[in-house]
Amino acid sequence: MTMWGDLLLINNSQVGGKLTDLARIQSPRINSGNFPDFIRIKMAPTENTDTGHIEELNGLANAELARRSLRVSFIFIPVTLLVAKVTGLHQSAPKVVLAYLVMFLIFGLLRTIHTRDFEKRHKKNPDAWLRQYVFLTIGPALALGASIPLVYMHKGAGWDLIVCMMSLTGISAGATASLSARFKIFRLFQVIVLGPSIITLAFFASGKEQALSFLVILFLAQVMVLGRYFHKEFWSGLINQHELKIRAKSLEEANIKAQQAVKIKGEFLANMSHEIRTPLNGIIGLTDLVLESELNEQQHDYLSDVKISGETLLTIINEILDFSKIEAGGIVIEKRPFSLSRVLDKTIRPLRFSAESKANTLVVELDNNLPRKLKGDSHRLWQILTNLAGNAVKFTENGTITVKASLEGRSGDVCSVRLDVKDTGIGISKAAQETIFDAFSQADGSTTRNYGGTGLGLAISKKLVELMGGELVLNSEENKGSTFSFILEMKEVSEAKSQKIPKTKKNLTPQLSGLNILLVEDNSVNAKLATRLLNKSDIQVEWVTDGSQAVEAFQKNSYDIVLMDVQMPVMDGFEATQNIRKYEKGTGKQTPIIALTAHALDGYRELCLEKGMDDYLTKPLNPKILRETLSIWVPVEKNQVEPQSV
Repeated sequence: MTMWGDLLLINNSQVGGKLTDLARIQSPRINSGNFPDFIRIKMAPTENTDTGHIEELNGLANAELARRSLRVSFIFIPVTLLVAKVTGLHQSAPKVVLAYLVMFLIFGLLRTIHTRDFEKRHKKNPDAWLRQYVFLTIGPALALGASIPLVYMHKGAGWDLIVCMMSLTGISAGATASLSARFKIFRLFQVIVLGPSIITLAFFASGKEQALSFLVILFLAQVMVLGRYFHKEFWSGLINQHELKIRAKSLEEANIKAQQAVKIKGEFLANMSHEIRTPLNGIIGLTDLVLESELNEQQHDYLSDVKISGETLLTIINEILDFSKIEAGGIVIEKRPFSLSRVLDKTIRPLRFSAESKANTLVVELDNNLPRKLKGDSHRLWQILTNLAGNAVKFTENGTITVKASLEGRSGDVCSVRLDVKDTGIGISKAAQETIFDAFSQADGSTTRNYGGTGLGLAISKKLVELMGGELVLNSEENKGSTFSFILEMKEVSEAKSQKIPKTKKNLTPQLSGLNILLVEDNSVNAKLATRLLNKSDIQVEWVTDGSQAVEAFQKNSYDIVLMDVQMPVMDGFEATQNIRKYEKGTGKQTPIIALTAHALDGYRELCLEKGMDDYLTKPLNPKILRETLSIWVPVEKNQVEPQSV
């Protein structure tokens, strides 16, 4: 037993160095005892060869060989019939012609069966498949090669010999397409088909017939050159295809890793949001409570600064979370009816104090032609305008900040609304304008030192405007001010539709006094804060520190509402909620459970609702939002005022 090739050798010079680690393509092992010595092709062992790649490429080459060969399995039968008819051999040597036809029919059938079942046969035993293919190729080649000596001996050098020679050269040329995928099979086929013709004409003929042998030799040489060229082109394409497949697989793996990284990043941000917001909830909330107590002026100033610092830190956290959500494609733009004038008022009101402290004037210009109600994402619009107007106040002194909304045009009920935020502040240089919308970028290094900020506000605003279908444009000049503009297309909402208010619990005038609430919170500072905020509304509170205690307390006592933290030891809020819902199935009631969590990522509210909760509150707790949320879920029997008519 010896190792010898699949009748194929490829090196870097043949394929232009396309695949350096495939310096030599080997084939399956073939038993040398199956063939005579003159077709035994040995191959030297190779080094640094990727066997997996070799096997795959050989499989692809064999598949192409089978596909091409299937097309010409019976091509020799019509050629034989045509030659016999033209030369009259069907009359002078009918038995020979019949023998050729029967042989070509048998080989054609075997070859068809062999190539049709390629996938099954090759997968089972590639070595056996290739051995059989070589046999089925060499058999007809030997018969074709023997045809010229037979014709020459039977009829001599004449018209019949020329017709047979033309047929063989045609078959030889056709094999360039069908066999060039495996060059050594192709070369062997050509030698067997044309070799006997060359020998017969060169050594047994005379005169012009001997000269004809030289023409056949030239033809054979040309066919070999073309065959090698097609062979190189085929393998070059095959290797390129293989490389592309490897790259595509690498890209797919990289994409999976990137998605996993995004998922890990999201989980990290969620956890960090929870961990940072939890103490912030205590700092800001308890500071609010102390500020409402009796303090001297200095104490009040100190605590006000503490609150401002806490709120600034919370703003930074929110900006980082927003930017991460936008990067991850986690922002969903809502389309709900809203009042543009209310959004502008909500934007400007919180900025009045800081504007006045810098001797600035805030101006709001609202086009009278604008509809009273539009359909869009009012929260994201408020976020954009707050970022832009906040920056305008920050970078302006003794000047004017104008927030303007105007109707740019309309088509049917779709309005093009232009929004401008203009200031007379320090302006932005031409060089800085190129990077001003990049994340963590500000006009220059001194900007951060003098004015503070993360450099995320404009990046977030630009992304949000793009998500809403617009483009944020800057027009600025140093020491003369800046104008940020964008146009959004929003549908007009008719007054009739906008006034339809559903008759839900939100239309009830709430009575919070006397409510009995179960507070589930593992952080003692947050628990104290929530308890004091609730006690101020005469709400009774029972506090437990984990989900298992909450389930136990719920089974023993009756509560109007449950405020449930999500991330807790022993048993988290989701599991506790599910256990409470299971317990309630036998009672016929469902107590409102409100998630109380520091997680503020998009989709978390929906997750809480899926787990059986009824509402969602984020930390730090806002006393007003807490009361409003509780009022929604006050049991009907606790309300003393009937629903108001709308």
